[in-house]
Amino acid sequence: MKKVLLIMTMLLVASVCAYAQDEYPKFELAGTYTFLRQDIQILDNESMNGYGIGAQYNVNKWFGVVGEWTATHGSSGPATFTQAGTVYVIPKVDTRVQTLMFGPRFSYRARSVTVFGHWLVGAGTNKFDDDIGTFNYDSFTKWQVVTAIGGGLDINLGKSVAIRAAQLDWVAMDSDFSELGFDKGFYNNWRYQGGIVLKF
Repeated sequence: MKKVLLIMTMLLVASVCAYAQDEYPKFELAGTYTFLRQDIQILDNESMNGYGIGAQYNVNKWFGVVGEWTATHGSSGPATFTQAGTVYVIPKVDTRVQTLMFGPRFSYRARSVTVFGHWLVGAGTNKFDDDIGTFNYDSFTKWQVVTAIGGGLDINLGKSVAIRAAQLDWVAMDSDFSELGFDKGFYNNWRYQGGIVLKF
């Protein structure tokens, strides 16, 4: 009888442990600080700071679908460029970038950390403002195709909260500035995000 009870107890403990290992959050919400290094050659690139919001639905322990929105801002200058034989000088430029992307995310979940990778696709917009007014040009806000490939690391503080230590993405974005005659095609941008993840 003691052996039977011992075996049943061991099976029960094993099943509980296995269940705990298979547990995963159905939803995850992330709020992040965002740093974007944007490939704007006329400005000798642009370092931009901002924030992001992400929502993730997990189909199972390793596969989920995520949506992310980010907004970043930077300023630089002076800048010069030539269009139709005329040289333009922009003494100060403010740039703003927003992205809205969706896609699959693959996660490896351990007790202390979660490692993930993803491929996101969506739309983004560049806003290009001359605040001083010498060039008097602003608001390139057309939504263009944007994609991000990357991944990151979450440090789990418990079942409900994690620190997003790093999310690094290569972000390819169609240029809103092509109508000015420069920087046509896709920007090869790099993005870092870090913040808090809530799990439900």
